[in-house]
Amino acid sequence: MKRILVVDDHPMFRRGLVNTLLQSPLEMSVICDEAGSGEEALPMVGQQMYDLAIVDISMPGMGGMALLERLRLLTPQLPVLMLSMFSEEQFALSAFRLGAAGYLTKREASDELISAVTQILSGMRYLSRPLAETLIDQAISTPETPPPPHHHVALSKREMEIMKRLASGQRLKHIAAELCLSIKTVSTYKSRIFTKMGFHTTARLINYATTQNLV
Repeated sequence: MKRILVVDDHPMFRRGLVNTLLQSPLEMSVICDEAGSGEEALPMVGQQMYDLAIVDISMPGMGGMALLERLRLLTPQLPVLMLSMFSEEQFALSAFRLGAAGYLTKREASDELISAVTQILSGMRYLSRPLAETLIDQAISTPETPPPPHHHVALSKREMEIMKRLASGQRLKHIAAELCLSIKTVSTYKSRIFTKMGFHTTARLINYATTQNLV
């Protein structure tokens, strides 16, 4: 019997994942627990032994990347499968650098979830074929990307806080709600961060924050 923790802030999507796991012909029986946030998941992991955690990257409050990092410290033996709305390869690389055992986009989850879970529970890592091919092609054809021209010390205290939240996978509307700001204001901060740091994509921001141990 395997116990799996599913962490996602969207109840319908989370329930869909659980139903897929419970109804599919896995080679082993499973028990699924659910958490709607990183804050809810942490005490559950502290009280119960899990064989796998499935974590959404983009959640309000503690984002998926931040939760992944906390889980690696709390229970380093627990494999974590990351789910994301984003297919950008840099998100996957950042997740694996933080210790993830697998990475799937949410649109791939309906077709590949069982394969990913089976492979990870058998002790291997999982990456979807299209994303794996993209990473291989990038490694072969793309030279090393130089670091951003500016260091994060150039950021204000508020910009630094927002950068960390963006790198942890939080959406603009969730950042705005938690900091009591308008979405337009948070978007302006994001633009300032990108300008100061020389970023052009969120993936570059995540990569920088991860390599600098900011998340």
